[in-house]
Amino acid sequence: MIDIEVILTTTAFVLASAIIDSEHILKKEYIKDHKPRWYLRFAFCLAISIYSPLNGIASGLLFYALFDQVLNFFRGLPFWYLGTVAKHDIFFSKRKWLYITVKVLCLIASITLFFI
Repeated sequence: MIDIEVILTTTAFVLASAIIDSEHILKKEYIKDHKPRWYLRFAFCLAISIYSPLNGIASGLLFYALFDQVLNFFRGLPFWYLGTVAKHDIFFSKRKWLYITVKVLCLIASITLFFI
């Protein structure tokens, strides 16, 4: 059965995270170390996993699928824009087709897991 509260909570977390990060970036307070943000995101998904392991995994996939694009929206950048600092962005910048494929697959997988 789909748990709409988890989807809405995850989406709200994506929006809040993207707004906060975009405000820092727009003030030229660039994010050089992504680890603290990943720890927070992991803790969020872990908390959901206590309730339902599948929902925790689905939330992590949904966050990954949506975050960069929402951040780009708040920054006024192209939908598939990739930064130049994060190792993740550097890796995918030469493989944009793979980046888009992974994002779409994560979205499909998260939706599928939410329906299990």
